[in-house]
Amino acid sequence: MPTKDLVTGKAMVALLYEGKPITPDHGGPARLLVPHLYFWKSAKWVNGLQFTDRYEPGFWELRGYHMYGDPWREQRYSSDP
Repeated sequence: MPTKDLVTGKAMVALLYEGKPITPDHGGPARLLVPHLYFWKSAKWVNGLQFTDRYEPGFWELRGYHMYGDPWREQRYSSDP
């Protein structure tokens, strides 16, 4: 996803839930949350971040999901505007 979606204060890397460490079953020890995009854009298990000069498709995008995934614009599938 574009870097702007990670650094504008909307996204977060969560380490705790209700004051306790996130368990591995729920994405612990760290889970990326990007609440302004469809949930497949978030990552359940984070073990690193990779920044590139180009926008590359990830797991879900390679399987037909939209490259950006804005729910307000109904960008679910690659064929959606």
